[in-house]
Amino acid sequence: MNVIQITRRDFLKSSFFAGSGLVLGFSGFPVTSKAIKLSSIPPYLRIDQDGGIYLGVPSAEMGQGIHSTLAMLVAEELGNDMYQFRNIETLHHPDFKHLTFKKWTNSVLNYQFTGASESIRTWHLPFRKLGASARLMLRKAASLNWEVPESECLAENGWLIHSVSGRKRSYGELVELAKKLTPPKDIQLKKPKQFKLLGREIKRWDTPIKTDGSAVFGSDIEIPGMLYGTVKHCDFCVGKIKNIDDSETKKIPGVIDVIILDDQVIVVAETTWTAMQGANLLKIKTEQIDKSINDKNIISQFKNDLDRTGVSVAHLGDINSAISKADKLLELEYLSPMQAHAAMEPLCATANVNSQRCEVWAPIQTQDFAMMVASGVTKLPEENIQINTTYIGGSFGRKFEYDFLLAPLVASKLLKKPVKITWTRESDTRQDFFRPPSLVEMKFGLNQSGIPVGLKVKIIGPAVSKRWGTPPPWFKENGYDWAMTIGMFDGYNLPNRNPDLSKNYSIPNLKVDFVPSDIQVPLGAWRSIGSSHNIFALESGLDEVAVSEGNDPFELRSKLLRHNSRALAVLERAKDLSDWTKPSEGHFLGMAYSDYLETYQVQVAEISVTSKGKVKVHKITCVADCGQVFNLHIARQQLEGGIIYGLTAALKGEINVKNGQIVQSNFDDYPMIKLKDTPEIKVYFMGNHRSPGGLGEAGTPLIGPAVANAVFAATGKRIRKLPIRRKDLA
Repeated sequence: MNVIQITRRDFLKSSFFAGSGLVLGFSGFPVTSKAIKLSSIPPYLRIDQDGGIYLGVPSAEMGQGIHSTLAMLVAEELGNDMYQFRNIETLHHPDFKHLTFKKWTNSVLNYQFTGASESIRTWHLPFRKLGASARLMLRKAASLNWEVPESECLAENGWLIHSVSGRKRSYGELVELAKKLTPPKDIQLKKPKQFKLLGREIKRWDTPIKTDGSAVFGSDIEIPGMLYGTVKHCDFCVGKIKNIDDSETKKIPGVIDVIILDDQVIVVAETTWTAMQGANLLKIKTEQIDKSINDKNIISQFKNDLDRTGVSVAHLGDINSAISKADKLLELEYLSPMQAHAAMEPLCATANVNSQRCEVWAPIQTQDFAMMVASGVTKLPEENIQINTTYIGGSFGRKFEYDFLLAPLVASKLLKKPVKITWTRESDTRQDFFRPPSLVEMKFGLNQSGIPVGLKVKIIGPAVSKRWGTPPPWFKENGYDWAMTIGMFDGYNLPNRNPDLSKNYSIPNLKVDFVPSDIQVPLGAWRSIGSSHNIFALESGLDEVAVSEGNDPFELRSKLLRHNSRALAVLERAKDLSDWTKPSEGHFLGMAYSDYLETYQVQVAEISVTSKGKVKVHKITCVADCGQVFNLHIARQQLEGGIIYGLTAALKGEINVKNGQIVQSNFDDYPMIKLKDTPEIKVYFMGNHRSPGGLGEAGTPLIGPAVANAVFAATGKRIRKLPIRRKDLA
């Protein structure tokens, strides 16, 4: 990656770059010739003459604090205060491809999107380099202006200071001189001991605008002459719309049009509420439906598929010999249900289409996918389409999909006016791309000391990658699906899939297989993807192994991870901070460990269980080694949010299918953890300056097994299926 200067001639091609001053951008990322046509203007950092700073970033802000953290990385190297950022915006640009996924998929998935907890891991160095380049250019400008050595010019808090005379000038005063200079090629970044911002608790940049209502979310878009609408879908997981009766809908004053697509009907009106009233009156007849899809049949299918040969995920030693010679065999099964994303912001999007141009405003994780849909609907060349990413009111993987962009694009094209489509909560819930259900079978072979010498695993579940328009190479090869196997000795080493198990539990004989078992229900990426069910199975299973032979769960894991110093340090600190050996009277503890996303983490749950089987989670102690932490405040929020999200799935969340239809529809039958049920959460970080691990999804998969293991400590009853129901414990 190189940092280049953008001239006024360049950035005047876009209204977003209007203004003057020093403008720097990225250049040098691999892009296709087709993508280059989208824009000649690279992603940028702009410093105006009044000192205001504007930043374009690759990642969508959906509550994870990425805008603030990327700005901090720039500010640390540039030497400015966070308040000097006037605007931070997600830009759609060919230089912002997801480089990690490109590598993992041999360039098959070479798109711009936000996901896999990779934003900081991918972009922290480029954004530091961007800030450092601007700092060096401003220092050079100051030295020329004052006719002093550059080494005497300091950049601090938005000011250039002459260390000898004390003279000072603001960044804005020197940008005209700085922009005449060539960006430096040899850039030395700050050492950690020089950090003034990074590693501290810095308030989020977007808190003020989210508090006063000026932050623009998808539902906030308003355009003169805009129409409003909603959608009503086919009620069945499998089925198409045959015909509709919209006579009652069209009687409602303000309803403008009813548009029929294969699996949904668009109602457009003068207001959103009018459109929703009209949609409620639609009578839809469907065809090609399948009423045989239900929970019982799905579980039965998974059970039958246990006999099938799977695709290899990891293989060490001689598993058959180890199992046959083991002193004890422990056979376990764990079942995880479907889950909805249930983001606070229902799906919404706005499109403005005419014969020459198309503009889209939407809370999306996948800018390039949005471009594909817009191009497909409008038949316009990509250079005539603009994708605007709004703030996202929660996503958890749902807005990685792009199905909700179709309705506003079609409606706007037909009606020749801008159209905003807003989904109801019921549509958002029932027409989700759910977390796949799974069944995990585990066979532990133990020696006389109760230590696993062999482990045989079968993961049964749908291959999520199958539905992608361009399946990744690992799936096309033989059906292997990393999105379903991650978290179970997967090695996180793609695309060749020769798993690096050097950091995992040391079990000398290991065989992990994945058996694809597809179901006719829309499925997708859910926060922490396959690790949510695999870590539940593995960590619950290891707890059973430990307790069955009288071993302490912490001690067993320490023996299996004795080769991993970072894991051992996290285990030791978590055991101490959670008061593992002395829980409060009437309270019980359970723990779980993972290295998901290169974040070494332990969670300890402190719970109690009433005589009627009600589980109360009192406290969660979380210790994490995620490498370098850039903003302690945001990092802690990420783990806390992930824990609460996972706790909902562990205690409440479950999507059911009956007669081919999704049962749940709103928060009354798909409830969330409420504030009164939220435990105290203590998060501790192991301070170091290693490469950063992922945090956005890291907190979610551990809380389920930690609570389940604590429930066993309290009741003596093992949890083999989530969510934990009161009837199972009473």
